[in-house]
Amino acid sequence: MESKLKALIVDDEEGARKLLRKLLDETHHFTDLRLADSASSATSELRNFDPDMVFLDIRMPEKDGFDFLMDMSHRNGKPGIVFVTAYEQYALKAIKHHAFDYLLKPVNRKELKQCIQKYISGRTENASQMLNTMPQVLPDKIKRVKISTRTGTLFINPSNILYCKADGNYTIIHTGGKELLCSMNIGKLRDMLPELSFLRIGRSLILNIEHITHLDRRQSAVKLVNQDDSAIVKLPRNHLKVLEMI
Repeated sequence: MESKLKALIVDDEEGARKLLRKLLDETHHFTDLRLADSASSATSELRNFDPDMVFLDIRMPEKDGFDFLMDMSHRNGKPGIVFVTAYEQYALKAIKHHAFDYLLKPVNRKELKQCIQKYISGRTENASQMLNTMPQVLPDKIKRVKISTRTGTLFINPSNILYCKADGNYTIIHTGGKELLCSMNIGKLRDMLPELSFLRIGRSLILNIEHITHLDRRQSAVKLVNQDDSAIVKLPRNHLKVLEMI
């Protein structure tokens, strides 16, 4: 049985609202799609509407998307927030505000569908966890992710990962002073890592933002440290600016 969702689209541009509603309609996952042209009208809409997801623009007159999140911080049962914006530089700030996802305009149909499917899958997993209490003797297994390699499978604690770098259809994982060659592409690997700790930079890099200790503007690089393990990663200057929003 397909999951049926309710959503609120918040964007001050009429064309952007209508286009996103069309794209969401095409997925056939939504029974109720409502539109708001400002943060204030969205707050009013939420008085009598309880959406599963909110697709939220950032730059809007008067109150921006982050102001809207502050206004709704008192609500019980918060919806999944998906920022939909033309600006890359707010990605890290969005993560700090516990956003579920971050999509760039013009919205890519495939990325939108993946976002919705990820939300549905996460909701199903949460429901299962409520029905089945996990045994307390297995905390390490719960934390690990399963990584495919050329020779087999590795189980890695994501907190040990400093960064990941694309290598064609493979991905090099830097962890514990070692380089591990993962046989998955970087997009698939990103979906397996914790949402709040890992930030994808461009098409070829994933950083564990929990381990960032220094941003070097002159060298256009970032330093990551995890206990005795450290690394310096070169970045394009426009991507370095994204990290400066921390």
